[in-house]
Amino acid sequence: MKTIENILTNEKYTGTSVYGETESADFPSTQRKARDPFEVHRSLNHHLPIIHERRFKRVQKLKAKRSNIEVDEHGNKVRKSTHYSSKKAVTRTKKTPEPEN
Repeated sequence: MKTIENILTNEKYTGTSVYGETESADFPSTQRKARDPFEVHRSLNHHLPIIHERRFKRVQKLKAKRSNIEVDEHGNKVRKSTHYSSKKAVTRTKKTPEPEN
């Protein structure tokens, strides 16, 4: 299942090549730090996609909606105060068939 999760979360599988998302920190450290999103370079349609871009974006929205992590006004990641419960009722609207003339 990890392979499927990688495909659904990595933008490269949409056919886009992304360059410069991270940069190395100061010399002795081997850590990487995130760059400003405006400095990241994207090459669209670089290669054939495995997953369609619309589906990829829809998955990202669903993952954000289901996530227990929020970003506060200072940019810090914090846990939501609510808990996920599988006991919540899922409401789905059923389509009523249209009467035939």
